[in-house]
Amino acid sequence: MLALIAAALLVLLAGNALYVPAGGGEALMAQAFQMVFIAFALWIALVAMLVMGGVMGGMPRWVAWLAIVLVPMAGVADVVAVDMCGRHMPWAVVVVVLLPLLIGFYAFWARLRFKSAPPDERTSTVVWGAVFFLSALTFVVAAY
Repeated sequence: MLALIAAALLVLLAGNALYVPAGGGEALMAQAFQMVFIAFALWIALVAMLVMGGVMGGMPRWVAWLAIVLVPMAGVADVVAVDMCGRHMPWAVVVVVLLPLLIGFYAFWARLRFKSAPPDERTSTVVWGAVFFLSALTFVVAAY
């Protein structure tokens, strides 16, 4: 159920990132507030999915500690990428979509793991490395 809510919010966020309002300052402010509320709800749903994956699945302990740092970093990078789309960088929508998809994939993967199976370090390393790389890349590109 949370995955469906997160998927719907992700579609709304991507649509918000690509939408260019036809009005003046008030339309832009309305779009910005809409983006903040959608992004907040999306990242709350993703955190809930990760918590469920950690409690009910086989998430390594070091991933839980790493997620405390990388999930907020990815959330901020996602909002920065939406802002980049508004500043005539429409390719940044790839980051808007990929960051939540990576975290949602990992939460789903961790949730379906059996308790008796050992955690897969390789999957954890690749997914969280990609989250860190995309987040850091977004901050660097947005600074220029």
